[in-house]
Amino acid sequence: MLPEKLALAQAVCTRLCHDLGGPVGALGAAMELLEAESSVARGGDEAVAVARDAVRVIDRRLRFLRAAMGGCGDLGVDEVAALAEGLTLGRRAAMDFAGLPADLHLGPAAGQVLLLALWVAVEALPRGGTVRVSGDVERGVAVWPDGPGAAWPAGLTAALAGNAPPPSPRGIAPVLLAVVVAAGRVRLDMALGAGAAAPLVIGLRVEH
Repeated sequence: MLPEKLALAQAVCTRLCHDLGGPVGALGAAMELLEAESSVARGGDEAVAVARDAVRVIDRRLRFLRAAMGGCGDLGVDEVAALAEGLTLGRRAAMDFAGLPADLHLGPAAGQVLLLALWVAVEALPRGGTVRVSGDVERGVAVWPDGPGAAWPAGLTAALAGNAPPPSPRGIAPVLLAVVVAAGRVRLDMALGAGAAAPLVIGLRVEH
C-alpha cells in the first residue's frame, strides 16, 4: 500500500475511534450508575436517560459515517437530513435544508459528496451554528457554515485543487471530500468573494 493511502486509512480509523469514544464513554458511565447501589429512583432514571441519549448518538453517527465513507445510494432531502443527525446530535450545530426543494434527489456520487461537505461544514463551526444548504438541480446544491467564527479549514482549497495536505485525524473530512470529488463525476466549486465561509457548490448536472 502506498504511504499516502496507508496514512489516510490510519487517519480514518483514528477519527472513527475519536468520534465514537465520547458517546461510548457516556454510555459506560450510565451503566455504572445503574449498577451502583446508590442508583435508585431518580438517580436510576437519570442514568437510563443518559444511556438512551448516548445510544442514539452512536447509532446516528455510525449511520452517517457508513454512508459518507462507504458510499450511499440515491438520496432524497429527508434521507440526507436523517443521516445528518449523526453530525449534529451531541454538538452545538444544526442543519437547515429549507433552501432545497422537497422533491430533490441526489445520485450516489452527489449524495456522498454532499454528506462529506456537511461534515466539513460542521467542523467549520468552532463555536456552534448552522450549516445552510440550498439550491436545485439547475444551480447545484450550495453548502456553507453560518455561525460565530465560521471558516472552512485552511487546507480545503488546496485539497480540492489536488494538493491535499497529509491526512490527520482532525483533518480527515476535507481530504476525503477531495478524494471522492476527484474519483467521481461530481463538480465541486467554491463561491468567490464570500469570505471565509464561502459556499461550496455541488453541481448536479455533471453526474450521469
